Amino acid sequence: MSKLIIDTDPGIDDSMAIQLALASKEFEILGLTTVFGNINVELATINALRLLQLANKVEIPVAKGASKPLKSEFSGGVPFVHGDDGQGNTWQPPGCLSPISTPADEFLIEQVLKFPKQVTIAALGPLTNLAIALSKEPEIQKLVKEIVFMGGNAFCSGNATPAAEANMFSDPDAADLVLGAKWPITMIGLDVTHKTIISKEALEKISEFDSPLNNHITKAYQFYLDFFRRVNKIDGTYVHDASVFTYLIDRTLYKTVTYPIRVETQDCLSKGKTWPSLGDADHEEGEALQPWKNRPKVTICVDVNSEKVIALMQKRLTKG
Repeated sequence: MSKLIIDTDPGIDDSMAIQLALASKEFEILGLTTVFGNINVELATINALRLLQLANKVEIPVAKGASKPLKSEFSGGVPFVHGDDGQGNTWQPPGCLSPISTPADEFLIEQVLKFPKQVTIAALGPLTNLAIALSKEPEIQKLVKEIVFMGGNAFCSGNATPAAEANMFSDPDAADLVLGAKWPITMIGLDVTHKTIISKEALEKISEFDSPLNNHITKAYQFYLDFFRRVNKIDGTYVHDASVFTYLIDRTLYKTVTYPIRVETQDCLSKGKTWPSLGDADHEEGEALQPWKNRPKVTICVDVNSEKVIALMQKRLTKG
């Protein structure tokens, strides 16, 4: 069983991802840390607490995290994707749980130091909490078991802009810092999540499972389905955040490559773009490769057995 911290900005797809993690015996969830992104961090924290209460997992702590990017202000989220409440405008009342007093970055540091080489961080939103934790305690990069994050686009177009994926675009400075640290890190980006579509029919099968958490997420997903039908012209949704957990459960479902990555931090056309170095950045002296020189290699998911991913999700999400 892997000790797991979920860094999240729930978010409709975050909610199903968290549900999948809670339903999987492979994980011992140490806590949820929240961050701005799909919505503001206050609402993200309320949603995280509500999801745990609906799942009857009230013992799992929630630590509130960053409210804005490292070097700019919060842009306001994406209510047209996730609803004004981040949960498909279901407007569930807040639960009775409260976040712990420890901030997210300090919680991350505390848990990694407490369980050296044992903690996996599953990051589903902007990487700001991780960047702050790393800046405060650089030693954690040697002590984290691994980081697996949803974000980026190595060899395909973006979704926030033609160049960039939304989580990286939200805080490119944090992303570049995290991807430059010397810890094991895997990128689950649009290269594979846009190849993984869960159909309306598959979601209807999942919705037949009767539990407070699943019933809530089923309602929220109607809003998400409407967005993808309107914008992407598909009768289903991309599997973004849940792909982090299907990867952690069964890595054989994914094909990976390794390259150093830089993230464009300038306010330009490619802001937030994750740029892999396709040359040998560790040995070449050419000027063009200097930005990647001495950067650690990142594991990048580039292909996926999407049918098996969807089958795995259906199996896990229809069990109590």
